[in-house]
Amino acid sequence: MIALFTTRVKSLYPKFTMAERKVADYLIMNGDEIEDVTSHELARRLDVGQSTVMRFSKKMGYSMFGEMIADIKSSGDLSTEIQNGDGLFTVMSKVEAKYHELLKSVTRSNREEDLGSAAHFVDAADTIICYGCMESGLLASHLCWSLVGLGKSAYCDADIIQTKRRLRMLDPTRDLVIVVSKSGDKSEPVGVAKAAVAEGIPVLAICDASDNPLSRLATSSLRVIEIADRSTPMTSMGVDAGVMLMIDTLVASVYQQDRKKYAAAYRGGIVAAFSERRE
Repeated sequence: MIALFTTRVKSLYPKFTMAERKVADYLIMNGDEIEDVTSHELARRLDVGQSTVMRFSKKMGYSMFGEMIADIKSSGDLSTEIQNGDGLFTVMSKVEAKYHELLKSVTRSNREEDLGSAAHFVDAADTIICYGCMESGLLASHLCWSLVGLGKSAYCDADIIQTKRRLRMLDPTRDLVIVVSKSGDKSEPVGVAKAAVAEGIPVLAICDASDNPLSRLATSSLRVIEIADRSTPMTSMGVDAGVMLMIDTLVASVYQQDRKKYAAAYRGGIVAAFSERRE
């Protein structure tokens, strides 16, 4: 069984219904020998409704049940846990495998139409406010400066009160709020999203693939993978890389909306920056 899949199940376990936990337990125990099973067959084996099986796969971040089974079958045991006696290059290989594992899951959790919708919102926005709390604040700041590099009027403030004050000045028909939250359930980012919704401002969420308060508030969402298990340094390693993947993919997708315009804005920003340094 793929280590990330098992960790992901454990991370989401409290959010599963009792019937969904039966599906989770079965896949963890039997994932290594899983065959081409249909959602109907799995539901029959576990004496649960087929809708329960489908709902479980969606909570796990898959758009289709078959995607989840294919992912489990193709993964195998990557043995990414660092063991006593592992050499440093072995450690590096395991960290690389962990990153590859998680980034692959992030890619699988997103749909092209969602990415297109998010890119359209950013491209069309006159002013953009980016917000994230704690570690996600650093990621939101990276997104903000990447958008500034494309010539967008983007702002990022770590202070939630200042952020809420600023968003009251936005135009609901032309502006956008982007909230970055790996879990999607922390009070601060959810509070910013609620304030934006109250003002009628579209919200783009970059958050966990599971059903969560932030994704439910958002106009559009991009999905990442949050690992709640922090028992060892390895368990949550690579989570921020997954968010960076989605942020950089979003910026690249916005660039694709009008390459000529954004290339000119980017070059103009570089020229202006170097001119200021010479002065």
